Amino acid sequence: MKRRVLITGSSGFLANYLVRQIQQEQDCDIFGISDVDIAVPGITQFAPVDIRDREQVFQRIKEIKPDLVYHLAAITNVGFSWNNQRLTYEVNLIGSLNLLEGLYEQGFEKTRVILMSSAEVYGNNDQLLNESTDVKIDNPYSLSKYAMEKLADILTESRGMDIIKIRPFNFAGPGQDRKFVIADFANQIARIEQGVQAPLIEVGNLSAMRDFSDVRDIARYLAHIADAGSPGLQVNLCSGQTVSIQQILDMLLKLSKSDIEVRMDPTRFRPIDTPVLNGDNSLIKNR
Repeated sequence: MKRRVLITGSSGFLANYLVRQIQQEQDCDIFGISDVDIAVPGITQFAPVDIRDREQVFQRIKEIKPDLVYHLAAITNVGFSWNNQRLTYEVNLIGSLNLLEGLYEQGFEKTRVILMSSAEVYGNNDQLLNESTDVKIDNPYSLSKYAMEKLADILTESRGMDIIKIRPFNFAGPGQDRKFVIADFANQIARIEQGVQAPLIEVGNLSAMRDFSDVRDIARYLAHIADAGSPGLQVNLCSGQTVSIQQILDMLLKLSKSDIEVRMDPTRFRPIDTPVLNGDNSLIKNR
């Protein structure tokens, strides 16, 4: 029988690339759920589901009977989380609880779950960040993700569930929502070159240092970990190199033929920002 793969948040940016990656590597049926009803090529069957709705989630698990789950459904933007804290906790923590309890209570506790957390849990930490680095929670998004991780630990230890926790650092690529910095810069430059925006880019904190990967590499490694990882594994996904947001903006501006002014916008700054996220990818490289 074909492997039955469930992707939550299947209409999202990463899911689009993950579906393509899975299709390249194996013959399986891919089932998607999302609160956004967008058709993604390659998904065998899609259903609109609010991850916060326990009954909806349980029903879909019962129907799909998944062999593997990629849990991507989440509020993923730190800035958004500051202004939408309740929604962030409901989606990222309660939504994850619904999924994991749904699997366990319906007899799918041995179904492998790839749980997407975030490198934001490391917080304001200027050292090279590996999987044993202490967490430093400093925003609603990282709090919701770390709470999700601890929930996974409890269920792994007490119920024997097969959960792998992923801590991706920043990633980008074609099709990303403009809420994220590289997509935002690229979108503004494109609008300027099309003549629909004045030659002015408004920016937030340009001094922050981040580790960026290509979304296609993230998808490739997720598929690899799903097959090769061991239960309870926690792993960073990152490039191992950091660049400042200023450097990224400079690179994009050099690609433009327009003369563009850059202006600081105080509303784009976060209440608390992490100066540096410098990832250690030794664990994933050596697997």
